[in-house]
Amino acid sequence: MSKHKDSSEHRGSKRKKPKSDGACEVTKGRVRAHFLDGETGPWAKKLAAGPSAEETSAAAPAPDEQTALPSPRLGPDYSAPSSIDIVADPVLHAISTRRSISKLDPETPNDSDLRELIHAVSSVADHKGLKPWRFIIIRGEDRIRLGAALDEAGGVHRKSGEINEKPLRAELLLALVAAPQDNPKVPEWEQHATAAGAGHLLELALWQAGWGVMWRSGNLTNEPAVRRLHRLKDKELLMGWLYIGAVPERYRQRMVNSTRPLPDPEQFLDTL
Repeated sequence: MSKHKDSSEHRGSKRKKPKSDGACEVTKGRVRAHFLDGETGPWAKKLAAGPSAEETSAAAPAPDEQTALPSPRLGPDYSAPSSIDIVADPVLHAISTRRSISKLDPETPNDSDLRELIHAVSSVADHKGLKPWRFIIIRGEDRIRLGAALDEAGGVHRKSGEINEKPLRAELLLALVAAPQDNPKVPEWEQHATAAGAGHLLELALWQAGWGVMWRSGNLTNEPAVRRLHRLKDKELLMGWLYIGAVPERYRQRMVNSTRPLPDPEQFLDTL
């Protein structure tokens, strides 16, 4: 018997009931469909909405086995530790499958969806709850202004009518700004770490919702011309831009056939 089962026996009424095989397979199938079926958009909302009528009937017990069931949950049950299943758990699945997508299709999440996702990632570990970060939405002509600022910062002079096309590699860019607050108990480096954590959580949230992301920066990121464009205060640090868009079909097909393993965790572990 596993340690998890041993410990759960002492939790009485809080012990987690295992899912039926049918329900488990339904969940796994829906998670796998995230990218492999080519869906782009608020996939997480559809998952939270619960299974379809067909899925429910497939996973339901026979009429003579039915008992009173509790109302369905929209999230995990934290009353007891659960088994680790990277495929069936949507959070672990998003973490383990995340990839940087360098070339993106033009469809993007709207500003309302962005607000919802940013609201969710504000749960990032944050000493003293200072929220030392913010995002700047860059769309349309503002991407051309960013290109001009990068050219100015790099001393690049282009011919008449030519523009820096690098910021045009996605229809939507989100600039991540670390905005440290004065607090004697939270050093600036720690607040920068919190801001980077918020950026990475947002990457994962976008990936989980079906969007591709590429986090870009570079040596010119905090040059005066670029800082002026983003209206940064003296203590603020521009940590780069999230390039966001739909995942092209060729990337989805590549992920289907990908055999790239995750790195050996032993290289990240040590003891004192």
